[in-house]
Amino acid sequence: MKKAFAAGCILASAAFAAGFILPIRHDMIYGTVSAILIVMSIIVSGLAVSGEEQRANYHSETKEGRHARLKMASAFFLAAVPSAVCLLITLL
Repeated sequence: MKKAFAAGCILASAAFAAGFILPIRHDMIYGTVSAILIVMSIIVSGLAVSGEEQRANYHSETKEGRHARLKMASAFFLAAVPSAVCLLITLL
């Protein structure tokens, strides 16, 4: 998980640098990066499916597969944290 958070910090610093190069405000870049990573976390974790689909996924996948999927979802979420914090700092 430390690698995912470090990747998020690198991504946030790249977004900060892109804010100086591109004619876009920093908060818009941070918000876009955060939103994309959080949506990816939701998609990978399976939270965007109905109850019946969630129940079918739970019974059809192995314990190792479920663990790997949730680990990937938490990595996406942890990568989004630095950009979200930068967004809050920029807005406040």
